[in-house]
Amino acid sequence: MAEIKLQPLEVPFEDCSSCMEVVRTDINGRNRRRFKLGIVKAETIYDWIERGEDLNLKNRYVRDFSLTEYRKRRGLAADETVELLSFNAEGAYFDEYSDNDFSHSIFRGQSAFFQNATFGDGPLSFYHARFETKTVDFHGCQFGAGTANFQFAQFNTEEVNFDGVEFHSGDVQFVSTRFGDSHVSFREVIFGPGCLDFHYSRFGKGNITFDKAVFGGGDVTFKRVDFGEGKVDFKRVQFADGEVDFSEATIQSGKLNFRSAMFGRGNILFESIESASDFIFDKAEFGTGSLSFFASSARDITFKLCHFNNHVDLRVTKARRVDLSYTIVRDIIDLMPTDRCPVKLKQIDFSGMRNLGKLYLDWKTNQVKSLILSQTDTSNRQKSEQFLILKESYNATGRYADEDRAYVWYKRMELKADLEYAIERSPSNAIWAYPTAFFKWLLFDKIGLYATAPLRVLSSVMVIYTCFSLLYMALPLISDTYIDTGAEGLAELGLVAKSFYFSAITFLTVGYGDFYPVGIMRLFASIEGYVGVFLMGYFSVAFVRKVLR
Repeated sequence: MAEIKLQPLEVPFEDCSSCMEVVRTDINGRNRRRFKLGIVKAETIYDWIERGEDLNLKNRYVRDFSLTEYRKRRGLAADETVELLSFNAEGAYFDEYSDNDFSHSIFRGQSAFFQNATFGDGPLSFYHARFETKTVDFHGCQFGAGTANFQFAQFNTEEVNFDGVEFHSGDVQFVSTRFGDSHVSFREVIFGPGCLDFHYSRFGKGNITFDKAVFGGGDVTFKRVDFGEGKVDFKRVQFADGEVDFSEATIQSGKLNFRSAMFGRGNILFESIESASDFIFDKAEFGTGSLSFFASSARDITFKLCHFNNHVDLRVTKARRVDLSYTIVRDIIDLMPTDRCPVKLKQIDFSGMRNLGKLYLDWKTNQVKSLILSQTDTSNRQKSEQFLILKESYNATGRYADEDRAYVWYKRMELKADLEYAIERSPSNAIWAYPTAFFKWLLFDKIGLYATAPLRVLSSVMVIYTCFSLLYMALPLISDTYIDTGAEGLAELGLVAKSFYFSAITFLTVGYGDFYPVGIMRLFASIEGYVGVFLMGYFSVAFVRKVLR
């Protein structure tokens, strides 16, 4: 807060017998503003309260205003409610030797105006204050170095306005504050290095905004807050290096929006939150503190275009969609289910992710295939890229079985994407695109799952070998072709034995020379020899790949 210098002047000011000249200076001591305030003694205000008069403190200088002192002087109980009517302290300056105390007060009338007021460096208390006005306006206020205490305050109003407020170095406490259905605005508020605490506060149907607020480095706590049914807006907020804690908060509906927010080195906790709303972090910048959604539930959680330099725990109990599209990941993102957090998701989106870290999620338990294939707003090309990202991540984390599954689906979606692209370029490409796609599907997918299943390749070998053997048995019955032999003692072999033996030495390209084809069978023998060489090589690759890992 800028430094304020006071100079008493013994000259009349409106209805005051004297005034105080106030000079606001910046942190370098340069003058920024000079103005006069009429001096009102605290005892005079106490008399107005006792007589039930309106309190007009606009552009007034007030020292040591304390409702606790008022109750002592009037012989009232320490917690007896004091009624304040039509309160207007616009542009006022509340100075103090001890504190400024509005505790156990009730504000009535159209509004409670504090806009552009200044509070000194002592403690400020609105403890158990109740506002029964249409609006409460603290717009543009400056709070000093003392604690600003709004604990157990109640705002039964349409609007609560803290826009542009500057808090100095003291803590700001809204513990157990009740905001009712008010629209609450902390837009462009500057918080000092003290802590901000909203523990157990409750909001209603009104919207809540902290748009462009700046936090000075102290811890920010919204733990166990009930945010009600309105929208909660933290767009473009700067959180500095303090811990940010929203654990166990309740959000009944609406959205919790952190778009373009900036986080520092403190941990960010959204743990054990029960919500059916959306959490939006698009374009947010995260520091080095960990981000945790452990054991929380939400509808959608989106991180589009975010940069993660920190550990991210996304082990939620339930969410409809987690969007990590176009993010840059430099650390760990954990989605691995536990007994406490089964991580029940319907969709997850890795489109365009640049993964320089590691993703932890289980193919079967997380039902990864379903999470990606169920996406309705991504193309087959984007789905294939997501499977590729997972394939590489599984390889980096040593989950090789899951790597193979991700790789198979990467190739399948890539094949579909290539087919779509060819036809989109020209419908006439369908003449060759569909046969080519079918050939690739049959050869690479069905026969050996893209070299990830050696036993499947071996099974395919046996099936194809048997088919050629049966072909050699059938061809002599419909064409002038046969299997001849130049070796003695082999002519007596039956058709079945001769066909299976010849098929085996042809498939394996052994080349004993004891049997050879005659007629059109030579063509099929040549084809079998080529297929045999290919499939045995295919099997060797798949087998060695498994063994080496």
